[in-house]
Amino acid sequence: MDSFLTAFFSGTSQGAIYALVSLGLVLVWRGAGVVNFAQMGQAMFTTYIASQLIQNDYSYWSAFVIALVSGAILGAIVDLGLMRPLTSRKNSQLLNSQSMRTTIPVIASLGILGVLKAVAGILWAGEERGFPSPIAANALTIGDTTLAITGFDLFVIGVVFVTLVLTTIFFTRTGMGLAMRASALNPEVTRLSGIRVGSVRTLSWAISGTASSLAGLLVTPKTNLSPNTLDLLLIVGFTAAVVGGLNSLAGSVLGGFIVGYVIAFVNVYSAPENVFLAILVFLLLALFIRPQGILGSKEVRRV
Repeated sequence: MDSFLTAFFSGTSQGAIYALVSLGLVLVWRGAGVVNFAQMGQAMFTTYIASQLIQNDYSYWSAFVIALVSGAILGAIVDLGLMRPLTSRKNSQLLNSQSMRTTIPVIASLGILGVLKAVAGILWAGEERGFPSPIAANALTIGDTTLAITGFDLFVIGVVFVTLVLTTIFFTRTGMGLAMRASALNPEVTRLSGIRVGSVRTLSWAISGTASSLAGLLVTPKTNLSPNTLDLLLIVGFTAAVVGGLNSLAGSVLGGFIVGYVIAFVNVYSAPENVFLAILVFLLLALFIRPQGILGSKEVRRV
């Protein structure tokens, strides 16, 4: 029973972070049709910014907010400075195949990832450093019973829960959120309705950058921060997005928690070295049973 609770609480905490990463990937995919492989590079860079601010005697919460704002700005810059020019009408005429129009932005995102890692290495000498936690990472106790969860785990779950609630409200209750959903479903009709699709797309990149930065800030206290720290998080987050459905925001969140539980239970009941194999097998099974993802929808083309 203790092993089960340990795996459950660990999976919930990890799954919450994977859900954020997956959500960020799906936001950009739905808004721009691009898988942003630079996402966790952006998160790494903004986490370094927060770490530097804390070392310069800024408070944790000031650094936390500045990192989130930096993530939004960096995401918008990536779209405005590179992705939008690459997919502009002028360039799209040169890229005469759908595969080229899809592949070029993905290659560009990998280039951005390399640039961010190189700049972080120059600015911080590739230094591996710790990152503080605002909440003690000690296991919680009730009387004489030690629980299989820490205060920091509860902090992570709470922050992610609030973030997901706010995101849901934004997409279902606000004009801009509804415009983003409409733009993702049918950009041409949305443009004819008077909505500036370009601005909506940039907003999706900014929100994705904020979600990624938040994931970086929440996962780093349990690891050491370095230019390569968050690469694994991107792989797991992408797996969660595919499992949940790349065109479903709710599916991305569900996929994140499911993958989190898979990893946690494998860690507890098997061995850490089996995690990657378990993820691969789970991904293959999910794609075999439901290729579009758990909450994804099949694309229907009428001829």
